[in-house]
Parts: sequence; C-alpha cells; structure tokens
Amino acid sequence: AFGSSLFLHECQHSGSESAVGGFQQMRLLTHNLLQCNKKGVTNGFPLIIRPVQMKYEESPYDKDFTAAMIPKVQYDALLKALQWVREYPPFANGEALPPGGLPELPPVLPQEYEGDDNLLRRLHFLLFDIHLVEGKLVCPESGREFPVNDRIPNMLLNDDEV
Repeated sequence: AFGSSLFLHECQHSGSESAVGGFQQMRLLTHNLLQCNKKGVTNGFPLIIRPVQMKYEESPYDKDFTAAMIPKVQYDALLKALQWVREYPPFANGEALPPGGLPELPPVLPQEYEGDDNLLRRLHFLLFDIHLVEGKLVCPESGREFPVNDRIPNMLLNDDEV
C-alpha cells in the first residue's frame, strides 16, 4: 500500500499521467529509496549525487503526507543528499532557489516532528521540490555510476554485475 500511495501522490505532485508516475521525477525522496544492487556490494546506500543540472520546482505542500513519509525516509541519507545538493554551484550561490536558499535541517530528526509545521515545510521542500535533472548517482562502495537523464535514473545493471 505504501508504494501505491507514494506512486499516486508523486503523480499528483508531478502532474504526470505516465505509467512511470513520480519515479520519472528524480526528487530527493526518490534518491532516498534507491541503492546500488551490484553483485558483491554490501554498502550501496546512499548513492552519491553528482549533479550536472538540478532544478527547484515548487509543489503543493501537504502536511499530512509529508509527516506520513518521514518514518519511511532514511534521515541520515537525506542529510548527506542535502550536503551534495548544496555543492551544486547554482544552489551554492543561491541562484535558482527561492529566497533563503536550501533550508537547514537539524542533525537529528526531532521526536515531535509531526507537530512542527516549519520543519515539515523544510522537509517537503527538500523531498519534493529539489530535482536532479541531469547527472550521476554513484555507488559509495564500488564507484559504479548510474546516469540520470531528463530526471530519469537508470539503475539497470550490466549482465556481469548481477
């Protein structure tokens, strides 16, 4: 049920009618769900983000859905993703972002996050509104690169990697 509700919500967020739904959109939420499954890899998560093009696109804030997603998110991996995204030069310069730039997150997710609207808005911004348009996702253990083209991550492995 989680996957189908995520799929439906991502379709609503992206306005996409395609069969791929929101997973065609390489958001930080999607990044948080992906890992390297190459044969022999034991530490394939989180994938390192090497952006060539990123984009901020505001989506409607849904407090309840954002709060429901947080237990499914690997928070430490989101913090790493945010660190890599901050290194993208236009974002680092504050360009292509709303005033205030990328929001700060606490080093540890507070226990009472459900009632913290400000924190939920920052999490929504990062999980749903930051897109990797072009670039690579890199396995932290093997260095295997997975291309992202037109917001679509290609996680397919070669025959010798399965």
